[in-house]
Amino acid sequence: MYKQQRSSKSDIWHSLPLSLLGALAICLLTLSACSPFATAQKPVSTPTATPIPMPAISATLRNQGDMQLQAFQQWIDLMKQYSGNVTSYQQQYNADQQALQNATTSAEYQTALHTLNGHVASIKIPAMKTEAQNLLQKLEQGVTAYGQKHQYYDSYNNTTYPLGYEYGSNGIGGNLWVEGDMASAKTMADYQQIIEDLNMYQFNFKEMVANSNDRTPYNQPHKTDLQLMQHYNKTNGKVIVVSLEEQALRAYDNGQLVKAFYVTTGRPELPTPPGVWWVEGKQSPTVFKTNAPKNSPDWYPPTPINYAMQYHSNGYYLHDSWWRVEYGPGTNFPHADVSGDVFSDQGSHGCVNMSKADAGWVYGFVQLYTPIIIY
Repeated sequence: MYKQQRSSKSDIWHSLPLSLLGALAICLLTLSACSPFATAQKPVSTPTATPIPMPAISATLRNQGDMQLQAFQQWIDLMKQYSGNVTSYQQQYNADQQALQNATTSAEYQTALHTLNGHVASIKIPAMKTEAQNLLQKLEQGVTAYGQKHQYYDSYNNTTYPLGYEYGSNGIGGNLWVEGDMASAKTMADYQQIIEDLNMYQFNFKEMVANSNDRTPYNQPHKTDLQLMQHYNKTNGKVIVVSLEEQALRAYDNGQLVKAFYVTTGRPELPTPPGVWWVEGKQSPTVFKTNAPKNSPDWYPPTPINYAMQYHSNGYYLHDSWWRVEYGPGTNFPHADVSGDVFSDQGSHGCVNMSKADAGWVYGFVQLYTPIIIY
């Protein structure tokens, strides 16, 4: 039986036409050139990431930081001026200053500025409280020193009283006034008002001390009156000035003295508050009533008043005291008034008392908001 033999590979190549062999050779050369195994593969380059620019610190932002640093230092200096402990605040300032200097991006600078703003906010009330405490301490020291050298000996009850007591612990320096305000103060506005009041009291006290050496008669213009009016910008229009140590009232119009009267002001236990006030209301006639219990030494029966001019909402008035006969120096201390009236033998409850005629004149002279300076 005839058996077909399989051709070998070499036989196949020999049997192909020469033209086909040439074409195959060209194709193989082309494929070998494209083959990954034919030549070494070139490394693939990885694209370099472009850095994202960080926001620059603007001049406006830096200016905010500089201004807040200046504000912080000013508060520290204020606290230091009034003998406050600034150690921790100065450390905060140094740290805040360093943080702002080290910040390289806007975000870092804003973070440091936020911390600085918090530190500035935290020092304000302590600094103002320190200032108020220092001012009150200086006032107390001044009043004590003055009272030790300037005293009133009362032969009526053989008692010696310090002058200037209206500024002391029973007066505007005590619990009913500055100390009470300090105890209840919570806000910046509270401390600002206390500081303003203390500066007012301190100036009035200084003028009282100066006036104690002035021998000008009570019914003549006093240098201290004019200095007070100028200091408080009250030289235009009508002004009432009350000198506590002289127990005198002087009425001015455009800086010119118009009238002067002797008065009786608050006793040592219930002083007349010094300060700069104004006429808040006028009543003619009216009746005064006390809230004190009947067994209290401060009690008095319902009392008709002919001319009442309120100068402080806590119940302080310029008014007539028809039950008195005597006014002037010493009548604010215990004494025997010639009227024999038991309610006339000591000073007022804090009001400024005058005779009926004098109070009537003052009532006609003043208007609402007429300034009243008491020193």
